[in-house]
Amino acid sequence: MCKGTHISTIFNTFAKKINIHQTKLDFNTMKSNILALAAMALVACPVFMSCSDDPERDAIAPTFKEVVIEPSNPSMGDTVTATIKFLSEGHHWYEMKYNWILSRSGQESQYFITSSEKSVGQKEPTFQFVVPDTVGNYTLTVRTGIVQASSLFANGALAASATIQNGAVHFNVAE
Repeated sequence: MCKGTHISTIFNTFAKKINIHQTKLDFNTMKSNILALAAMALVACPVFMSCSDDPERDAIAPTFKEVVIEPSNPSMGDTVTATIKFLSEGHHWYEMKYNWILSRSGQESQYFITSSEKSVGQKEPTFQFVVPDTVGNYTLTVRTGIVQASSLFANGALAASATIQNGAVHFNVAE
């Protein structure tokens, strides 16, 4: 954390050493004082630039490892809660938009439910759906989207993409 008092103490000490209030300075003394002041500025510059508490560039997008459903083996008509589990929470973001698709495979007519969701707050996103009354193998696929932050992300963007390693979960609905 940068402390303004450290910098001002350095400059005050320097000013006392070169006796900045001295009225008679010869040319060589003035030249060496200017060079010393320039050297101090070069030393102080990285101190100012290395501050890590810049609130405008400290947001990090979350990453996700998988989608988990509860109950894990749902029956027809069950209400299922899906949770997108964190791999890394990130920080200082406040909203994520994502899409999910529930599809039935292996049938002549495909069954699809699709939805766009928004999760507010730095928490694992959750949503619910009702299991169809149709027997079959189903796949729930989640695609993470844009994460919004109240401050800039490290690359200077106001929004970034979240990633998910395994965005699909499969389950079977039997009679």
